[in-house]
Amino acid sequence: MILAADKRRWALICVLILIAFGFRLFIAVRLPNDEPDDGRVYSQIARNLLEQHVYSHDSQPPYAPSLIRLPGYPFFLVAVYKIFGVGNNTAVRVAQAVIDTATCVLIALVVFEWVIDEERKRRAALIALGLAAVCPFTAIYVATILTEVITNFLAAAMVLAATFAFKATTRKRALVWWIVTGLLAGLSVLFRPDAGLFAAAIGFTLLLTSLRRIRQAILFAAVFSLAFCLVLVPWTIRNRRLFHVFQPLAPAHAEMPGEFVPYGYLLWVRTWLDDERYVAPALWAMDTKRMSIDDFPDSAFDSDEERDRVAALLHKYNYPDEEESAQEEQASADDDDQDQDEGEESKDEEQPEQTEQPDEANVEMTPAIDAGFAQIGQERVAHSRFRYYVVLPLRRAVTLWFDTHSQYYPFNGELLPLDDLDYDIHQQYWLPLFTALTWIYTLLGVIGGLLLWRSRDPSSRRWLLLAVLLMFLRLGFFATLENPEPRYTVELFPFLIMLAGAGVAIFRGFRASVKETPPDALTAE
Repeated sequence: MILAADKRRWALICVLILIAFGFRLFIAVRLPNDEPDDGRVYSQIARNLLEQHVYSHDSQPPYAPSLIRLPGYPFFLVAVYKIFGVGNNTAVRVAQAVIDTATCVLIALVVFEWVIDEERKRRAALIALGLAAVCPFTAIYVATILTEVITNFLAAAMVLAATFAFKATTRKRALVWWIVTGLLAGLSVLFRPDAGLFAAAIGFTLLLTSLRRIRQAILFAAVFSLAFCLVLVPWTIRNRRLFHVFQPLAPAHAEMPGEFVPYGYLLWVRTWLDDERYVAPALWAMDTKRMSIDDFPDSAFDSDEERDRVAALLHKYNYPDEEESAQEEQASADDDDQDQDEGEESKDEEQPEQTEQPDEANVEMTPAIDAGFAQIGQERVAHSRFRYYVVLPLRRAVTLWFDTHSQYYPFNGELLPLDDLDYDIHQQYWLPLFTALTWIYTLLGVIGGLLLWRSRDPSSRRWLLLAVLLMFLRLGFFATLENPEPRYTVELFPFLIMLAGAGVAIFRGFRASVKETPPDALTAE
């Protein structure tokens, strides 16, 4: 009887894994997406590594060395290109479909380890595997040339290793697993720098749940941190030797050493931007397209006078040649007679018509313009610090979490306002569905977390703390930035699924749940 049940269980596991892989393979082959500019950068670096033997994002000579992207994903592309041909992104997508399927298995294994009851842990793992297999939010990234797939895989592997470390019954075994966890954490950072927040979550969980044995916790944290940093050493040394900077991660704004970054303008944007719809016109258009005052909402201005100041700065940005020409004419006017001045004034009046150009016209964010935005931004922060430090981050967090998460699907878009839905690509069906799925996964995670807490088991509460820190450290960090892009929160869904699976196992009879001796009382071998 037991043997038959095991066979059925293994058959169900195989079916769910096949569903997960089939779903992702379909997306990889039928919905390929080369739209993200980041993907083009990663691919170009990989090409240059293979063809020019230099880590550079340049598309033409002299192929100067670069540090704007961490090396993890480019080297993954190099491995795939080396086997299947340079530029073979179809092979990359298929490989990512395999990796993302493996992530589903890792999520199930984490849940299996989190659940105490031997009878329920298998059911919980199957539920988690099923939720992960059909999750459309993570699956779509197999179709892109982006880091999300491997980041999710390494994050799940990191949590599984940390789980083994927490549950280790001997100090020697715990040290080994903390080393493995640190190495995985460092490797994940080589793909996405913000993956370091996962390492921070694990470290905080270790310290907060081991206060009774703080010396031992400090030892494990030190070993974990050392292994984490060790992975970043080669990249840090390389950047120090080539660029004479201490840069263990990628620059925050993907700038090369010495490049101008418009921090003042970014500060001003941070004082009002709380919705993804304004990211493209306010940020991605920078230094590539003209920007109009009408692209920004009324909340970007505290007064009509402030709106006029921003409009004047945008005009200087949109027409840098006109600004230079006006300065030259003003300088020459000191030596010209009145008739020449009148002639040049007449010419100036015609200038706006003559300089009308496409959106891709010459534009430039200069330090002087940036300083003007910085002043406005500082005034807005001083005008309402509560809005800047509390209200806007909360709004961004809501935007990040409760998006449709339909990025890179053909029907990508926002559900509201309903009048703006594109019926030609069936947004009226897909976007409500994706919104509902976002709520379903969220509610399942919340319910699972509440059940873990009410179980009153120390181990279950430790897993709850770990999952909460994994999610909310990341969400909180991105809520403080000026570009609330929901794709940065796709890494949260695996942790929601872990909570949902582990919580469901406790659903019946959680008050009488089996107690486990906390593994903090480790004994040295």
